[in-house]
Amino acid sequence: MDDGDNARTVAVRRAPQDPAAQTTAHYCAPTNAELGSGVLSIVRGAASGAKFALAHPYTTAGRYPDSTVLLDHVTVSRRHAEFRWVDGHYWVIDTGSLNGVYVNQIRVESAPLNNGDEIWIGKFDLVFTCRELDAT
Repeated sequence: MDDGDNARTVAVRRAPQDPAAQTTAHYCAPTNAELGSGVLSIVRGAASGAKFALAHPYTTAGRYPDSTVLLDHVTVSRRHAEFRWVDGHYWVIDTGSLNGVYVNQIRVESAPLNNGDEIWIGKFDLVFTCRELDAT
């Protein structure tokens, strides 16, 4: 990384096999997105195909029945992670889970999310997408 890179991006560097993605990563930023433009899609696990709009300042994910994103498997902690809208970006935060949260195969405590990021929570594989707003 260059000395001028923002320290926030360190935790979410792409896996080494995709170096181009490190320079072309696209945040859901206030210039082209807003709260509610983020979507989590479950692509692997018992709930594969389910989609969740990130329409609130925070969204919970875990095995606990009151979780917004219910991931019912023994590899998922009751209150595993939160997705938050902070300073114009979506973030994923590990809330003290046993098995951790991974973004693009890298374990993170917290990380800003880029369009297309892959998030592993237990046996579940989720993809974060950001719907950009029309310029009109």
